[in-house]
Amino acid sequence: MEFIKFSFLFILMMGAAHAQTRFSSKSCLESSYKMKMTQKGFLFGLINHSFVIDKRNCIVHITHKKYFPKEWIIDVCREPVHIKVTSATGVDVAKKEGECLKKDNSRDTGDFCSQYFDMMDVMQDDGLIFAQGDRDNLSSDHGKTFCSYLLMRKYLNDSVIFSRYTEVPDIFLDKVRDLPVPTPTVAPVVEGTPAPVETKP
Repeated sequence: MEFIKFSFLFILMMGAAHAQTRFSSKSCLESSYKMKMTQKGFLFGLINHSFVIDKRNCIVHITHKKYFPKEWIIDVCREPVHIKVTSATGVDVAKKEGECLKKDNSRDTGDFCSQYFDMMDVMQDDGLIFAQGDRDNLSSDHGKTFCSYLLMRKYLNDSVIFSRYTEVPDIFLDKVRDLPVPTPTVAPVVEGTPAPVETKP
């Protein structure tokens, strides 16, 4: 009887521990899922916003419809780092040519940075904020959105090319950028004789 009670408690504890673990970088990369969210939007809710993530292993396909539909296709296992964009004007490819450091300057750094910031804004505003469920669980909408967001950030921002056949880099860590350390300026020391101090009688 004691063995049965112990076994039952052990199974419950293992199930709880398994339920609380975060998905790994490898399980995120190798996962396939489709999730869709719809929100009431423009004109008192008459026009809905839709946000769809269709992920098949390395390929993340995002569809966003607010006023006009727009799609981004990112293959995180393919070189060079790029984004395929489908809009009303057709399909374009935005290839990474430099770092996208500030959103304010995205128009100056090329089409890639503009698409990167637009897509990540959609992921955050329409995905991460409104997705239901546990962020660390790949079976929830929030977990699926978070997994896609981390993969794309690592690929597009840090230029990490993934592979399903080699060790998967940690998607939860941000790349440490080598920024120049400013040199402190010190006023030069001037040697000389101090001027005599005048004294009044």
